[in-house]
Amino acid sequence: MRAALIFLVFCAACAEAQQSGVDGVVIDRSTGQPLAGVHVRMVTGDFGNGGVSAVYGAVSDRAGHFSAENIKAGFYLVIGDRPGFVQLAASPTSPLAFATLTLKAGQRVTDLKVEMTPRALIAGRVVDDYGDPVENVSVQSEPVPPATRQESIFGITNTTTDDRGEFRLIVPPGKYYVEATPRNGRGNPPEVRTDGTSAAPLAETYYPSAPNSEAAAVVQAAPGQDIAGIEIRLTRSAPGPASVRGLTISGVVSGAPGNAASSVTLRYGVTAGQLNNNWHSTTTGTDGKFTFSGMQPGYYSAVAHYFSGKTSLQSRAVNFHLAADEAGLQLVLAPGEELTGTVELLGEAPAGESPKHTVRLQPADNVTSFGETELPAAEVGKDGAFRIPNVPAGKFKAIVEPMPDDGYVKTITLDNKPAADEVLDLSQGAGGSRVKITVGRTGGRISGTILGKDGEPALGLVMVVLETAPKEMDEDHAARVSDGKYSFKRIRPGKYRLFALDMLELMAGFAGGDEEEFMKSFFTAAEEVEIKDGDRISKDITVFTKLPEKK
Repeated sequence: MRAALIFLVFCAACAEAQQSGVDGVVIDRSTGQPLAGVHVRMVTGDFGNGGVSAVYGAVSDRAGHFSAENIKAGFYLVIGDRPGFVQLAASPTSPLAFATLTLKAGQRVTDLKVEMTPRALIAGRVVDDYGDPVENVSVQSEPVPPATRQESIFGITNTTTDDRGEFRLIVPPGKYYVEATPRNGRGNPPEVRTDGTSAAPLAETYYPSAPNSEAAAVVQAAPGQDIAGIEIRLTRSAPGPASVRGLTISGVVSGAPGNAASSVTLRYGVTAGQLNNNWHSTTTGTDGKFTFSGMQPGYYSAVAHYFSGKTSLQSRAVNFHLAADEAGLQLVLAPGEELTGTVELLGEAPAGESPKHTVRLQPADNVTSFGETELPAAEVGKDGAFRIPNVPAGKFKAIVEPMPDDGYVKTITLDNKPAADEVLDLSQGAGGSRVKITVGRTGGRISGTILGKDGEPALGLVMVVLETAPKEMDEDHAARVSDGKYSFKRIRPGKYRLFALDMLELMAGFAGGDEEEFMKSFFTAAEEVEIKDGDRISKDITVFTKLPEKK
């Protein structure tokens, strides 16, 4: 027994000796010399989903050397931190200002290099056309092309002016435009002047006083350099016709208790059926009046909200097309209404499944709001019926909790009509509406390994997508993985496209592009997969590292 125990301990020691490890060096790129005292962190996890799962740390010595032992396999972000320094990317056009590391089981990396440089400081102030300081102006550094803005953990590449109009930007060395954007309070009523002067607002301005980057001066920041005295003199927008100055939307909110102030939210879109998440909000006066100025032509939806304690009121949405100034919108606050419905779970419940279920409503857009109140929900009775009180006007997703292990929403109807994209459109109120939710218990599953170009598991920062159409990703059908494995379950039967994207390889090419067209190109090139009720599919896929060629 003792000999066996000694053997097991010996084997454990051997296994520990074979654990993955990292040896590296930190370099000051400005001098080419090793850099001591840098805290190096190696961070791994299911980024964007489960968050960080492990962090390994080390500090570089006088020779710039650092090491970490007994590291599990996976994809890592390697982040260096030392006061007065910033980490540098491999090239100025890289979107990331930190290194990355892919570590396989049992592998020892001996040549990891982290590059730092003394930070540069750009400091100055923002003044108006009279030379007076302007507070609360957003100031940011914009790299001169072909360099790109790098997503750094440390540094201050954008800030806000203080009461003296002053700002400080901490940036990597390089060439920059410095941009100042005043906050003119777009939701406020337009100023009325009778003395003949212009009410033109302060405009976005580049250093020293330019309307755009083409006319701006370039600020060149060297490693460790403090550049002071950068004064940006704001310009003003020139008065012009309505198409240039922007349009005005105004109206009245009624129904607030005791003439209290309420809020109004606008949602905008270029077409009536495709309102996006570009929204504006403002607060009414005690008379209920509100005004939005500087609005562009297009399609809008206006909703009023009131919250106080347990009191929650909301108006129905008023949709309109804006081509000229819009006055006289009437938004009437009212309490929520009762929504009734049924839930039908198909098939026999497996042993151990909870007999109790709840239906919960979640907003399907950025306009519907509940203030500090809980999301509307109700328990489902033994007969499958539920009643949700106080449901405000809006658009909702209906969530069944807990969902069976392989459960999926098979159908959902509103007043006997299929709900488009499973969204309950209660914009005109829930009163009298009836919902039916049918849940299947035999949803499909698909899982496998994401392979890199070398045929080995791709351990990098990868997004895997399972979708039926090339449109905005559904959060249930897209996931970020970093361990080379993917898995989807509770899948409704149908035909899907399955593909994986190496986000680090593709990030630089996608920066500033059209996300919808970007995703559509991969969707079109991906293999179609049909998933039937109860399917258990194992499928390995090769990750995309570049845009597919157009057919």
